[in-house]
Amino acid sequence: MSKSIATGLLAFAVSSSLLLAQGDKPAAGGWSAKPGSGLSYDGGDAFGLKWSNRLQVHWTFANMENAADTSTFNIRRARTTLSGHVFSKEITYRLQFDAVDSGAAGDGNIKEGHATWNFSKSEDSAVGLRAGQGKTLFGYEATGSSGGLWFVERSSASRAFADSYSRGAWITGGMMMKDRPVRFALGAMNTDVAAGLGAGYTDRGEETANSDNELSYVLSANIDPMGDFHGGKQTAESQRQGDWRTDNNDLKGTVGVGIALGNGKDTATGNDVESTSINLNTAWTVNRVNILGEYFMRTDDLQGTTTDEEEPTGFAVSVGYLLEKSGDSAIQWGLGLRYNMIETDEGAVGSGVDYLTGAQGIGATLGDATEISVVVNAFYHGHACKTQIEWTMQDLEPTGGADTTNHLLRIGFQLEF
Repeated sequence: MSKSIATGLLAFAVSSSLLLAQGDKPAAGGWSAKPGSGLSYDGGDAFGLKWSNRLQVHWTFANMENAADTSTFNIRRARTTLSGHVFSKEITYRLQFDAVDSGAAGDGNIKEGHATWNFSKSEDSAVGLRAGQGKTLFGYEATGSSGGLWFVERSSASRAFADSYSRGAWITGGMMMKDRPVRFALGAMNTDVAAGLGAGYTDRGEETANSDNELSYVLSANIDPMGDFHGGKQTAESQRQGDWRTDNNDLKGTVGVGIALGNGKDTATGNDVESTSINLNTAWTVNRVNILGEYFMRTDDLQGTTTDEEEPTGFAVSVGYLLEKSGDSAIQWGLGLRYNMIETDEGAVGSGVDYLTGAQGIGATLGDATEISVVVNAFYHGHACKTQIEWTMQDLEPTGGADTTNHLLRIGFQLEF
């Protein structure tokens, strides 16, 4: 599970010391707690803290056509987050630890550790400078919270072409344009935006240093054409899937685009790889229905050779429906259907870009994949306490191998506290 017990102890020690400090110097608002949201400390404009935890337990049964079946439990996430503001409400921080060791190169226990200075802020706009380690802010579902997923996992396309953390600096902003909220991010980072990059590519993994003097860059923007879709937040990082509104279920949504320029190296040749990734995304809710669609297109160009560029693509479309509560029952049921496809390409760095394995951890190293997923969600207290049962039919067409049809059954449980 964890490769660093010391990291968990550090998080506990910091949180405990803050609790003890409250006894010496009572502040403006003091401590408060809310089930599912963690513990908060209100010290006025000069200091604020929120301490929250997330535990996700998954069981997966994989019925494999050309390999042995597997049945396994795993702790998908075990995260502690400290966030808030310090000195003024315009200087915010976020520190997140994950006790689960993914085993991937460059991935460690610190998921996020960044500070943001909002140097321009008014009633309807905010622009800030963020520095540290965090999400690359590329891809809509990847940018949103892992605690607010309608399915057990993000789509394979999202996990392959986005879903990375990196170290760098970002300009993040939100503003109103003719009563339509617009959010944007512009960043320079150490590593690539694609979590599906395999061992043949150097600049991958959240705690990885940049390999040369060329950084990777991202530019993304979303507009909410029917009014605020993100609860007034500066980014979509806290977005949770589903239409949970109780007062007004009118149509609302967002439309976005992202462009990422990657600069890494091919480990086999040592040559530079220049990458361009494009993401188109949209999400809508109406009358307890939620819809999410994303398209990814990428080009990897191996420098110093005459080989063709690699041009993989992927997309995912999902729809979910939240049923009304029945009588006095605390459970609220949710249903979902998702179609997902990834098409890889035998190009310049095909032996090193491992989109399918990065997406699911199961299947061929290279080739095409199509997935259909059905999920039934039991929300006991919204996303904060839920059980998810998901079935996926996965068709793989590996390069140079036999086609395979696999069936994956996942049961996920999440508790936030």
